[in-house]
Amino acid sequence: MARLLRGLLAAAILAALVGGLPWALTRFIGWPLPDHVLTWAEIQGVLLGPMTATFLLDVLACISWSVWALFTVDVARCAIEAARDPRTPVAVAAGPLRRLAAALVGAILIAIAGHRLDHSFAASPSVQVATGPQIVETSAVSPIAHDRIPAKSVVVLAPDPVTGVHDSLWRIAQRTLGDGNRWPEIFQLNKGKPQPNGGAFQRPSLIFPGEEFQLPADAAVPLRAEPTPPPAAQAPLTRQVPEPHPSPRDAPPRMDVSGPPAFSWGDELFVGLGLVSAVSAALLIARRRHRRRYRPGSGDRTDLPVAPVVYQLRLAHLRAEEDDTDSARPMVATEDDLGEQDRLLSLGIRDGREVALDLAAARGLGLIGEGAAAATRALVVTALTTAPTMALRTARVIVPTDDAAALLGRSSVQASLPAGLQLARDLEAALDELEAETLARATSPEKGTWPPILLVARTPEQNRRRLQAVLDNGSGFGVTGLLLGQWPAGVTAYVRSDGTVSATNPGIGERLRGSAMFRLGEDHLTDLLALLYQAQPSDETARPTYSTLEIIGTMSDSATPPDDLAHAPQAGAESANAASHGDHDGEHSHAPFRISVLGPVRMWWRPGPETAESETTAAFQPRIRELLVFLAVHPDGVSREALIAALWPASPPEKTTNALNTSLTRLRRALTTATAGALSDVVLAGEGRYRLNPDLVDVDYHHFAAAVSERRAAANQHDRIAAYRRIVDSYTGPLADGLSTEWIETARESIRRDAIDAVAALARTLVEHDPQQTLDLLEIARAFDPHNELIYRDIMRLQERLGQLDAIPRTLTLLTTRLAEIDDRPTPQAIALAERLRRRHDGVEESLDERARERRRAG
Repeated sequence: MARLLRGLLAAAILAALVGGLPWALTRFIGWPLPDHVLTWAEIQGVLLGPMTATFLLDVLACISWSVWALFTVDVARCAIEAARDPRTPVAVAAGPLRRLAAALVGAILIAIAGHRLDHSFAASPSVQVATGPQIVETSAVSPIAHDRIPAKSVVVLAPDPVTGVHDSLWRIAQRTLGDGNRWPEIFQLNKGKPQPNGGAFQRPSLIFPGEEFQLPADAAVPLRAEPTPPPAAQAPLTRQVPEPHPSPRDAPPRMDVSGPPAFSWGDELFVGLGLVSAVSAALLIARRRHRRRYRPGSGDRTDLPVAPVVYQLRLAHLRAEEDDTDSARPMVATEDDLGEQDRLLSLGIRDGREVALDLAAARGLGLIGEGAAAATRALVVTALTTAPTMALRTARVIVPTDDAAALLGRSSVQASLPAGLQLARDLEAALDELEAETLARATSPEKGTWPPILLVARTPEQNRRRLQAVLDNGSGFGVTGLLLGQWPAGVTAYVRSDGTVSATNPGIGERLRGSAMFRLGEDHLTDLLALLYQAQPSDETARPTYSTLEIIGTMSDSATPPDDLAHAPQAGAESANAASHGDHDGEHSHAPFRISVLGPVRMWWRPGPETAESETTAAFQPRIRELLVFLAVHPDGVSREALIAALWPASPPEKTTNALNTSLTRLRRALTTATAGALSDVVLAGEGRYRLNPDLVDVDYHHFAAAVSERRAAANQHDRIAAYRRIVDSYTGPLADGLSTEWIETARESIRRDAIDAVAALARTLVEHDPQQTLDLLEIARAFDPHNELIYRDIMRLQERLGQLDAIPRTLTLLTTRLAEIDDRPTPQAIALAERLRRRHDGVEESLDERARERRRAG
């Protein structure tokens, strides 16, 4: 009855437009055109005279007649198409008249022949009918094959009336071929066929309900098409991390022995340990890249600034390594397919276990609620720092510019973004990028694990069907989406302000209920994105291109009198043997206990002046060694507050006093054991300050610091050179090499730069008088700073000057190997320098050979 009423209404409108409009124009306006040929005077009178009501009505009548004629032609065309084959949908062109005519004719056709069409479809032996508006599967003549061989075909489903989910090539392949990832076969079979919009089928995400597609020969066409299950019901891979001591769900979990594998700091930061370790690794790489640009001799002591959130995550990682417990190390469930593991994205914590989801298999994740934006920011950083993406398989996160400010925050968008985070012009441009990448991967002959591509955007209103098709088709190729808003085609979760998931759509999303989603504030996101930007390979054009010797050699103290170099040849030998002398420096000190902190931390005990030393390092636990190192680098003592802040930065105030007292007690006990009761304490405490007793303890760093002070106080060049030599001789390695703690980084880098500056200063004094000694010193500097390209350049220059041409490519190879440790490579300037030095030497040899030949010819 409803179909009949719609048909009657359409017939009435069509009759009014086709027959009623001409009648009205003839009855009320009449013939609008003149009944004779106008003269020139009549034409001038009409054009130059005032407009009359009669003239205006005649013009409107002419326009109406023209529109009526075009509309009548379109109605006739649609009627002819419908008469030829009533089962074929009427093609719709872009014009409004054509659309209106098609709609009216279609409604009349459905009202008149609707039941007969249904029966004819059901009676045909080559057609199977699905109940409801689900699907029509046919076995008809292929619209593409020229040999008219019968082929299986499928009709695109109408949108689901409940969820609004549209059909896609992936879903068609899933129900007809048994594997959604075979949708490229359907795309290739039907590529170029006409579509209802008047264009050709070129984009796999653009299909229309009722459109018919040819299927491969092995397609299984069901006799009765069942409704396609929601994508969430196809259980994506999930990962849960067992926790021996789960914490209550309502308590924000922290990373400790009894807590879940996550870390929280304040109300705006709650992240997994995978992100914690990734940020810690990125900080180390960023520091190395920042320090490799240090200019020897510049005196610059500024290190890479560390944001508070990065500092807290670094401390959390160090505590996790120190605890060395199962709760501090997330355990990933074993999977046979590594590619499936790579697709998992950690979402949060539930009942003390990490919950992860394969977003690609879920066809995207939509987040709504007050905590959705914070959860989105945390998942973006998690995707950028997932373990597989830190290697060669780099993940990409694409965000439309219109959505970037709402999703990431304005400060994050304005900052420098890492290479893995890409801003697209708008959602259309982002979908074009995803679609092109999906097609490239689908048609690539190389099969394997694809790097993940994550679209992060707000749920659109206009492009929902295309977005769903892109995520469906790209699910097997690492393309997925994280959407802010409802997403019925995949998984939708409601996130409260505290990060708890209170509701989800049916299917796999139900497993997220009750979990605590990871969350991140806008300021924290800005700091973490800045760190990732600093950790990525630097821009070659921004690197310094000067040479250590070329720049520093122009300073006033570069010209050293020969008398001041009387002992210069000893510098290289003393420096080269500095490490071996380090173990015996204690023989010149009367202190019975010796601590070496330049290089690996080691302790020695000497019972008497005439007895030999014995190493006692094993008697001291790592925490006690850290306490000794901190006191060793503060010869004048350190306050109690500074000591506690460095060694126990995250402990509650009520626990730090007990921790310090316990550590001092353990130090005295270990010292008594190591010295057989001869020494019981080496720490002086008074007026709230602690320091090592200089009468009992000799520290190698104190000799280094004294040499640095002598260099600064030197009044002449001779004293400065002597101080430089002592600095180089006493530096036997990085401060507390092997000790992983955050407080030591600044002191370690400052001491290292003091040693590098001393080597550079000695090199300046020797470069003109003894290039071989200078080369030896630069080799020492290279050991101090193995990632500094400037030192390698000067080494190659001196090697060319000394005729050691075979050593130049080896030096370049060594530089390449060292820079690969921080995922970097030599600059084009370094490579060009090595080639230029060899060519210049080859040119000199050719010139000498030519002169020799000329002399022989002349003789």
